[in-house]
Amino acid sequence: MWKGVIIGESLENKSLLFLVRIIKSRKTTLENENERGTLTFHLITIDDLNFDEFIEKAQKYIKDLFYVHMCKGKEMTVIFRDKIFRFSSDNLEELNKAREYGISAGILKEQMPFEKLIENPFG
Repeated sequence: MWKGVIIGESLENKSLLFLVRIIKSRKTTLENENERGTLTFHLITIDDLNFDEFIEKAQKYIKDLFYVHMCKGKEMTVIFRDKIFRFSSDNLEELNKAREYGISAGILKEQMPFEKLIENPFG
């Protein structure tokens, strides 16, 4: 089972949420950022059978300045609008490439604690 988080306001099309099981939703703000106000963080799971469809739609529906992360065991998939990264917790080179890409896309480094998210996908 893949686990991760989707920010509701990050989606151009919320139908993506129909592909997943929402475990819990909580309202909070992003790290070091108050301009966007309170956002809805959906803690989600999805099975392997629907994961490829989820990735395809997530990439299409995610807005700029956001990403979706999904973890299973020591594996992580990070989905940006224009790029997807897949890596394991011991592949720091690919993990850092994902973070550098996010920074270049305008996401704050503090909002991409991938090492911690692999250990605790729900953050």
